[in-house]
Amino acid sequence: MPTPPRTPQSHRPVSRFARYALAAYGVLIVYASLYPFAGWRWQGFSPFDFVTAPLPRYLTASDLLINVFGYAPLGYLLARNLPSRWRRWPSWLVASALSSAVSFSMESIQAFLPMRVSSNLDWLTNSLGGAIGAAVCVWLLPRLRLAALLRLWRERWFSPHVGYGLLLLALWPVALLWPTAVLLGTGQIVPTLLQPALDTDTWRVLSAWFEGSGLRLAGFAPMGPLRQTGITAAMLVGGILTLNALLRPGAPRLRLALALTAAALAAVSLSAALSFGPDHALAWATPPALRSLVVGLLLALPLVYLPPRASAAVAALSLLLALLWINFSGPGPYYALNLQAWSQGLFIRLYGLPQWLSWLWPFALLVYLVSRVLGPAGARSDRIP
Repeated sequence: MPTPPRTPQSHRPVSRFARYALAAYGVLIVYASLYPFAGWRWQGFSPFDFVTAPLPRYLTASDLLINVFGYAPLGYLLARNLPSRWRRWPSWLVASALSSAVSFSMESIQAFLPMRVSSNLDWLTNSLGGAIGAAVCVWLLPRLRLAALLRLWRERWFSPHVGYGLLLLALWPVALLWPTAVLLGTGQIVPTLLQPALDTDTWRVLSAWFEGSGLRLAGFAPMGPLRQTGITAAMLVGGILTLNALLRPGAPRLRLALALTAAALAAVSLSAALSFGPDHALAWATPPALRSLVVGLLLALPLVYLPPRASAAVAALSLLLALLWINFSGPGPYYALNLQAWSQGLFIRLYGLPQWLSWLWPFALLVYLVSRVLGPAGARSDRIP
């Protein structure tokens, strides 16, 4: 294991990845705090009355933990993005105060949403979480020297100016927390959007007329085993080759590819455990799913030594193929059961955020890959010594 250099706190660099991560997490905080963004109105009381209101009568440990751990990453990222010349105490105080101010703002704005309830306890626990996250950034990680080690690996393994790509890869396991119609099959939005229309009388009349004319309208029948294998394998190839497009020539490509695959499968297992209990964490590991993973690895691993631009091009084509397959297919055999269990579980408090991320993540990645192929960034990364 390489020994990280001793980097003083005053010379700590701020990476693009940290800035992108802070912006993305800020959007998540606003979404989770103000959902469903409907019914705005003045309710006849001050938006700051929650500060002096009595504490909520009914408290649960899960609510308290979600409030604390939900703001801990925000405190960490705020501290990470502060000017590098600041000392530790001012950095911690400012990051903690900013986290508390964000929570206070969200609780105050909730006073205009009839479906949300402003809470002083939420504000206090959010502030505590932000302070903990800032302390981890300012004191804990420098003492453990993990931040310096991660920065060293980042500089040795990854090309410059790939912060957005790293952020997208970091979001892949989060997107996989939402149940999918097929293993790793994120991005299935067409059947979801069109299925209500398919159930109407007008569509059934049109379908009967077309079939009587010798034609046929697609009804999104459940996908077969061969298509399930193709979708999973193509998604895995797209993820691995996206990682490959961000790497320097000397990076351990095979190990990083397997680590990314393991992270994706860990997210799928966590989703199953949260839905059905820890005993069913590996319920996804059916013979067809394992066969699909093997096919994906056999296709992807020999390609990890492609140049960055070529890796981005193949990843984009593989991802596009998977999106076309999954968006013109019906749900998998256990999709409805998984979705029902998930929507009634602990993560209902995230207000559909994992579903939106599952829908949009592959399209955002596809846009990024196309920009890497067509833009000058891909050409620069190909010439890295």
